Amino acid sequence: MSEPEAGILAVEYDGYGGPEVLRLRRIVAPRPAPGEVVVKVHAASVNPVDWKVRSGLLQKFFSITFPAITGRDAAGEVVAAGSDADMALIGQRVCFLAPRGVGTWSQRVALPASITVAIPSTLSYEHAAALPLAGISAMVGIVQTAKVNAGMRVLIHAAAGGVGSIAVQLAHMRGATVIATCSQHNRDFVSHLGAREVIAYDKTAFEDQVRDVDVVFDLIGGDVHRRSYHVLRPGGMMVCLAAAPYEDQSAQFGVKIIMPQVPEDRTTLESVVELAAAGKIRPSVEQVLPLSDFAKAQDMSQTGHARGKTVLVF
Repeated sequence: MSEPEAGILAVEYDGYGGPEVLRLRRIVAPRPAPGEVVVKVHAASVNPVDWKVRSGLLQKFFSITFPAITGRDAAGEVVAAGSDADMALIGQRVCFLAPRGVGTWSQRVALPASITVAIPSTLSYEHAAALPLAGISAMVGIVQTAKVNAGMRVLIHAAAGGVGSIAVQLAHMRGATVIATCSQHNRDFVSHLGAREVIAYDKTAFEDQVRDVDVVFDLIGGDVHRRSYHVLRPGGMMVCLAAAPYEDQSAQFGVKIIMPQVPEDRTTLESVVELAAAGKIRPSVEQVLPLSDFAKAQDMSQTGHARGKTVLVF
């Protein structure tokens, strides 16, 4: 019996809670609707948003239909195409950022053909899976929103994480002076990514070390967000993504606060893949785990101290 006939494995949950609500189940394999393709997933990324959605932390912002499959991005091979989709895509290696409500921790995923991006043979499935959400987030924050370029001073928080590590590389590539925060354990790692100055948050307060930056890239929010106002120059910009709640004090400090959306944008993802294929940026895949370790993967992500990306392989 073939895999689709027997069903496929997917990580589902029936309600909000901790990692213990996740279940590895056999479900009916998806079929492509018009304009869609089915991707046989080889590797799926682990992102902080996965546990935030699963825990219910984000339920005020968007609703979930249960049972839900977790995961947001992945890489694999196109194995089927629906009507109005290019049949030539079948057999192509691709990565993608799935639409909300389409989980990627599944052996097969159906999604619009228009948001898949071809990946070269030189890019492994594991590294390709680590690119979509982290890469698009970093590109949206650093390039499209802050428009970072040569001569600018940029402070990047959570610089050792999936988004932060790519953001450091992008800002450095564009000629900015990069200042980064991370744990003492990750200082050398972040320095090698291109940060000129690395501040260990578990050793010293960044606001005591930094002044007059043009851009703060805030991936944390909360108290870190509040303290970041003090390091921005007048007229500077704070770009916030997937952060904890914060109080907007931009008017008081004379700065600009922007929280951009991170869309399933094929053009942006194509740019990220091109940079990775050319060796100009590299996703930092630090952990590769089997799908059976799905609960461990989310538990590790929830601690908030992971370096780079964790990827599940199927």
